[in-house]
Amino acid sequence: MATHSAREFGTFVSGIAAPLGIGTVELADGTSVQGFVCEAHATTQAQDISHFGGWRAYLRSLG
Repeated sequence: MATHSAREFGTFVSGIAAPLGIGTVELADGTSVQGFVCEAHATTQAQDISHFGGWRAYLRSLG
């Protein structure tokens, strides 16, 4: 796994456009996960692609 400096991470995060962000979400079972989060209104008409096993697999399916 590659390691990145805090500066590189900051550059990456600053490029994430609203309504996306990086954060921690507490799930209904009490566990927490970290990753990309978005405001609820951003999911209007969103497609659930979780059955693809990741966004890269979803993109491959389009091709």
